Amino acid sequence: MRLEDKVKGLIKDKIEELGYELVKVEIGREWGTKTLSIFIDKEGGINLKDCEIVSKSIEPILDEADLFKEKYYLIVSSPGI
Repeated sequence: MRLEDKVKGLIKDKIEELGYELVKVEIGREWGTKTLSIFIDKEGGINLKDCEIVSKSIEPILDEADLFKEKYYLIVSSPGI
């Protein structure tokens, strides 16, 4: 199973419980550090507060799962237009 799919399985229910849709999970690298990008959406669009709410809610889930063996940045964002 791909790491993105594992992450999705861990956080999807929590994100939906908060009233958002999990659109996409991407693992990449920026500035030499691993990134975990979570794209969310909801009717009416996403704002910075929505990203903060989701980030704070899923961070403990991801920390407990300990899927990443190196430091990473968690990025929660809208999927764009």
